[in-house]
Amino acid sequence: MKIKITLLIVLISSIGIFGQNFDKLLYSKKDKPTVLINENIIANWEVVNTLPKEAIKEMIVMKSMQKDQYAATFPNLSQYGLILCKVDSDNIETKTQHEIKTFLGADLTTKIYVDGFLLMNDNYLIATKSIKEIEFINPNEQDLNEDKIINIWTLTKDTRLGSLDLRKTELQKNK
Repeated sequence: MKIKITLLIVLISSIGIFGQNFDKLLYSKKDKPTVLINENIIANWEVVNTLPKEAIKEMIVMKSMQKDQYAATFPNLSQYGLILCKVDSDNIETKTQHEIKTFLGADLTTKIYVDGFLLMNDNYLIATKSIKEIEFINPNEQDLNEDKIINIWTLTKDTRLGSLDLRKTELQKNK
């Protein structure tokens, strides 16, 4: 009887843990919210700051503890919160995921990640001014991935770890 109860507890606990998992890479952003403009353009804060103030119609900040509420609408983007900006501007240069794959000569089935998080919606656009780095991750390079992956960083290297207080010299010593 004890084995059955223990097994049931382990099963329920694992369902709860896996239900909150995000499809992300080993090296992904920390403590930084995702910025979405008009609910389909992935950008960074720099892009929002370049917009004229009169173009910003609404800004909603969703904290990471509210992620269950927004997980269905914005899958896999809300672990560290979301900043939703509604803007009245067509001046944001973007690329579709298909255009990025074609430009980089990648297979059209290649998965695209932004800041280490898988884009589960093919309709997301990426603001070209927010692209800081593009990395190709070969199969089995991180997290035992089976396919080639494109990861687009919208954050600079020194801001990817969020509020963790790590200095570059400390990181170099640990290598």
